[in-house]
Amino acid sequence: MKKDEIEQQPLDLPGGGKAILDWNRTLWLHGPDKRRPVRVEVTITRRAAGPIVLSEGFEQTELENCAFRAAQVLKKAGAEHVMSVLSATERRDVYYCRPHVGLLGKKPAREALEEPLEKAMASATLPVRAEWFDDPGWERLLGVFPGYDPGQWKSDRQLMVHMMKAGDAIHTRRVVAHRIFFHEREHARDFLREIRKLKFKADGGPKDDPSGRVVVLPERLEPTIATWHLHPVVLAVKAVVAQFGGEYHGWEVELVPSKVPPPLLGPPPS
Repeated sequence: MKKDEIEQQPLDLPGGGKAILDWNRTLWLHGPDKRRPVRVEVTITRRAAGPIVLSEGFEQTELENCAFRAAQVLKKAGAEHVMSVLSATERRDVYYCRPHVGLLGKKPAREALEEPLEKAMASATLPVRAEWFDDPGWERLLGVFPGYDPGQWKSDRQLMVHMMKAGDAIHTRRVVAHRIFFHEREHARDFLREIRKLKFKADGGPKDDPSGRVVVLPERLEPTIATWHLHPVVLAVKAVVAQFGGEYHGWEVELVPSKVPPPLLGPPPS
């Protein structure tokens, strides 16, 4: 993955515990590659449970070396590396590859790549396993969020980047409001009753808009406006909006200036 294509975020694991997820934003936005329906997950088990973010050390080097060897084999066969999950117990790298590989492209991917992977890992000092899945919809990657909406993702991220450039402290807790229009006041009220289940509060209830519609501004305190957090929130709000025939018109928030001072500059040229 290229550095400018990687998104990093914390992740709650299904069985409990935390992890750090690195995933390919460009491939997520593009959607499934029908040429690569086979998913390969390479898992490297750590010796003992440790911190989520590893400090520099021997085990860190071992993890990186194992991941590099696996990547060499899979990428040589045309596989795409889409995400990595680092937890206290393991590192898992996820790839998607073609169903058949080799010089003539006739050998099933698993049959062709299992032996080269085993050879590449023969000298590994940590346990490594490869698992194979049929996943033409790229559900493992696209399932990073509760819904898949490339247009909304771009909008959310562009606004976050704009705010960062304006000196905003992105990870500051603050209230985020969502602007939604309805043609019927009753639909707006029904929406507000439903959205309260997600701990949103209505800012004064439905209000008349010059367009002839009614507008509502449900709001909620969020721990960060980083895209990895706020995008799923937006998707959840939009899902409720759709139930009641509304139109989602984005989110808004007040800027919070960053406390990090600007870099020191020399005196202006005379």
